[in-house]
Amino acid sequence: MNFKQFQNIYSGQDWRSTWFTRQDWIKKEGSEYFSWIVPVTIAGAQSSIEIGQQFPRARKYLPLDFIEVMNNDVVNLTLIINNNEFLPVPAASIRPMAGNKLWQISVRNDDAAAPSTLNSIIVTLRRQPQTIDDWARRQP
Repeated sequence: MNFKQFQNIYSGQDWRSTWFTRQDWIKKEGSEYFSWIVPVTIAGAQSSIEIGQQFPRARKYLPLDFIEVMNNDVVNLTLIINNNEFLPVPAASIRPMAGNKLWQISVRNDDAAAPSTLNSIIVTLRRQPQTIDDWARRQP
C-alpha cells in the first residue's frame, strides 16, 4: 500500500497516529511467518524469489530480518541472500540466520547429479520483534 492509498483509507481519521501505532506494534510483535516451499531444482540450478512479490502481505514488514532453511533432502544447498551473501545448507539440516536485511533470496542445488525433491526444502521468513538490545543501540 502506498502513501496515497493509505491517506485515502484513513482520511477521516488521524492517519499519523494510526501509522505510528502500527509501527510500534511491528517493533513489539514482529511479523507473521512467511513460508516458501522451494520447487524441484535440477543439479547446479537455483530457484529465486523477490520477497515483496512472492508474499504481498510481507511488504509492510520489509525488510525482513530472519530466515530459516529446513533442508530435509539428500542434496547440499547454498542459500544466497540479496545476491551477495552465501550460506551453505548441508543435507538433512536446519539453518537459521538473523540480523540481515532480506529483500531477495535464492536456493542453489549444489549436488552434481541429483535434483531436489518437492516439499523437502522449506524456507521460513519473518521480521523479528525488536529486542531491548536493538532498542538501546538506536538511542542517541
